[in-house]
Amino acid sequence: MITDILHMISVFILYFLANPVLYIGIAILYLMANYRVKKERMAFHTRVYRRMADFTIPFLPALLAGIYVSVVTIALGIVVSWEWLAIVAAFYLVLAVTTQLRWVTPVYALGLLLLLYGLEPLLGRIDFLKPIYEILTQVPLVAVASLLIVLMIVEGFLIRINGAVYTSPRLEKSKRGKWIGLHVAKRLWIIPVILFIPEGVIPAISYWPAIHIGDVALQPVLVPFLIGFQQVVRGSIPTHPIKAIGNRVLGLGFLFSLFAIGSYFVPVLAVVLGVLAIVGRELLTYQTKALEEKRSAIFATKSKGCIVLGVLPGSPAEKMKISVGETIAKVNGQAVNSETSFYDALQLNSAFCKLEVLNHDGEVRFAQGALYDGEHHQVGILLVKDDLVLQDSIT
Repeated sequence: MITDILHMISVFILYFLANPVLYIGIAILYLMANYRVKKERMAFHTRVYRRMADFTIPFLPALLAGIYVSVVTIALGIVVSWEWLAIVAAFYLVLAVTTQLRWVTPVYALGLLLLLYGLEPLLGRIDFLKPIYEILTQVPLVAVASLLIVLMIVEGFLIRINGAVYTSPRLEKSKRGKWIGLHVAKRLWIIPVILFIPEGVIPAISYWPAIHIGDVALQPVLVPFLIGFQQVVRGSIPTHPIKAIGNRVLGLGFLFSLFAIGSYFVPVLAVVLGVLAIVGRELLTYQTKALEEKRSAIFATKSKGCIVLGVLPGSPAEKMKISVGETIAKVNGQAVNSETSFYDALQLNSAFCKLEVLNHDGEVRFAQGALYDGEHHQVGILLVKDDLVLQDSIT
């Protein structure tokens, strides 16, 4: 019995591993990690987080999100076809080729698919598109609309709770030619979702679970969906604006759920939902970018103190609980206001450092800790450059 169950689980996972969307996601994560490390090395002569962080940070939230979505899809009994999944994979591939990570989401993949449904009166007569529409008509519009809404709500939750974890610090020149800091949030979640496929569409074993609805037997399969997110933050610490956009995506998801419900009675509302989801998500991105551009960069040189742009994992600074956005006012009793003065103050004690820190509320606290043996000049804090020449900015 136990052997049969393990065999069944292994086959279930193999179906998941056979889906091309999974490998599109893995390829994006690999390229994204390499690009991030390259940019961090250019700015700070070191990577901030290891490459595997791009894989491991979103893993557990994505798994939990997949369980939630699967409960809903099982309850709704969403049935698709293997060919329909192939079309979704093709949409994901096209969106991935654009290199716009924020487009690699169900909002765009399923939204465009719903739009394609709606264009059937215009495109359905084209010979090479006829087979595609025959495949699309096998899956009800309400099922696609419901899946889009559930995944959109999940996207909002994931952005809110996981989008700001380990954002990547960067440097860029302002319009005045001075270095300022910013944070780039890039995340890709691979969500495993249970859907149903008519029995016999794919090979199965004798004890593979099947659900019988009338004369129809359905097989559960595990399907990966990709949710991408990207945001640049200059005017505040990353947590606040990223949580804010997560809340807005949630709001849109709950609002548009009315169209998904309505599509059960009026199928054309699912097409309207697809258009609104894409337009709404684009407007959110535009609004967020416009607000960010109006704000002054907070990660810049100041007359008093050095603002923390980043903290290296495992460094003395992390052990002292220094966080992004805090201001270092004094090092070893010496007032600092630049990378150079920070470095000079660290030399006063080669084995130990004492920091006077202003937290996000402007309150003073003190932190102290030992430095790395043989690397007394490094405490693991990333600062904005105080000159126009890129040097090692780890202090």
